[in-house]
Amino acid sequence: MKKRLIPLLLVALLAGCGDRSASYSIDNPTDKPLSLTIDGKAYEVAAHDAESVSLSAGEHTMKGDVVGDIRFISYYRGRGGIINPTLGDYVIYRQSFEKVNTKSPGYQGKLDTIVLDGVPFEGTMKQSDALFIDKDWTYGVDEELPDSVTEHDNGLNNTVHNKVFRAKDFIAFFEKNADAKGYFEANRPKNPSPVVHKLTVLSPTLPPIDDPALEKLAEPLRENYAKYLKAKDASDQEALQKENFTLSMAFSRGAMAINDKTRLSPESSSQIDAFQRAIGEAYGSTALVEP
Repeated sequence: MKKRLIPLLLVALLAGCGDRSASYSIDNPTDKPLSLTIDGKAYEVAAHDAESVSLSAGEHTMKGDVVGDIRFISYYRGRGGIINPTLGDYVIYRQSFEKVNTKSPGYQGKLDTIVLDGVPFEGTMKQSDALFIDKDWTYGVDEELPDSVTEHDNGLNNTVHNKVFRAKDFIAFFEKNADAKGYFEANRPKNPSPVVHKLTVLSPTLPPIDDPALEKLAEPLRENYAKYLKAKDASDQEALQKENFTLSMAFSRGAMAINDKTRLSPESSSQIDAFQRAIGEAYGSTALVEP
């Protein structure tokens, strides 16, 4: 399959390895060495470099200049990914590869806009400055995005692979592929407001649901969620993951039944969406900072 450049326009989202440990890459996108301590072990990462670490499911400690002194939980069946102790920006870019000689490209995905140092970029991508960036890519920060891939025929006209970039590397990639040399500096604010990156900690409680019948359905999921955020044993985590799946299915069926009897208001539908998104964020995360 050959690479098809997804439009980059100039403008002014729990699959796990089934293991009880997850592989992470402590990444340092800065121009200075990085010092980080995890579970009492010191890691020294050179500028623009990374160091691998494997963490078992359960509670861990971390200490760094930006994140401070924290406790976090790594979860059973986690995908691993990047540990981002500088809380810098990363971009996960979706690249479509078309079948050779095809005349009908497949679905490319919607365009999103991200902002790096005050400069907007548009394309099929997402941005993250989270401490733990869950692996959702084929090509890591130090791997090149190839011009073509060879795969088994999946019956589709294209296939998509993700590539994760450090912010600076993405800017260079964007300018080259959009034929827009100098775009970043030309559009960078002369007096930009300082960007403050904050450590993300999930709320210990799920969003409210005002409808009494829906809230009754939601109660078991609230209890499950609260336990999961504190679960430090891999077996407990696994059991709660299975329970969450069963409870989530029951909640969805119950909400649909209520909607069939008495049409839910737009407010209730919106609250259900926020409720389910919050659950998905928790259960889709490889690791979470303890509330």
